[in-house]
Amino acid sequence: MTASDIDHAAQALLQARRSGVQIAPPGPAPADTDAVYAIQDKVAAALGPVEGWKVGAPSPTATPTCAPLLAGHVALAPARFAAGSMHMLGVEAEVAFRFARDLPAAATAPDGDAVLDAVGSAHVVIEVVDTRLANWKSLDPLWPLADNAMNKALVVGPAFAGWRDLDYDRQPVRLTVDGKAVVDRAGGNSGGSPLRLLTWLAGHVVTRRGGLRAGQVVTTGSWVGLQFVSPGATVVAAFAGLGETQVTFPA
Repeated sequence: MTASDIDHAAQALLQARRSGVQIAPPGPAPADTDAVYAIQDKVAAALGPVEGWKVGAPSPTATPTCAPLLAGHVALAPARFAAGSMHMLGVEAEVAFRFARDLPAAATAPDGDAVLDAVGSAHVVIEVVDTRLANWKSLDPLWPLADNAMNKALVVGPAFAGWRDLDYDRQPVRLTVDGKAVVDRAGGNSGGSPLRLLTWLAGHVVTRRGGLRAGQVVTTGSWVGLQFVSPGATVVAAFAGLGETQVTFPA
């Protein structure tokens, strides 16, 4: 992917966001995550300050990938998003961390303790998923990642305590849609411990994306996969002993 291809892709994704009309990929697929992150950065630069980040991985040993949460895309629970404003209604139950102090840009990544010491609070969240890309399932997976990993919004619930010492592998999670459980199990984050993913994300952003700022929130991957709901649905993500968060999609 050339510099021109990267710019063209970013401009096309910006136009899709502004018009509300999905697009076909505007050229060759990104060759690697370097190209993906360059596209993400151009979109973010055009749409205002980054309010946070999302990170995830397909396994506990796989290298994570990430995307920024754009200005105006982090909301407090309970939240509402008109179903007619979205191309698809996707939801994921996650755990997120809000930073209490900056981790400025640096040549080397901070160690794990420095990352955790900079965190002010942990939260149960729902990621709301949508995409600017038509036929996204048939595309090279780097395209949806370039589209900020299909983020629409992050709905942040109340803070919970004890997040450093939690047994995340055994943590119960329950996702309900209109009062009916669609996922009810212990554990389930494909990337392993959220603290591993958080530490990787901090190192990536500090060394490559300008650093982290106090107030930014980092969400660390779905515990329930990507679940689709219908217009009018009310979705609740509950982590036993930690709290819950809610989003509604009025028709």
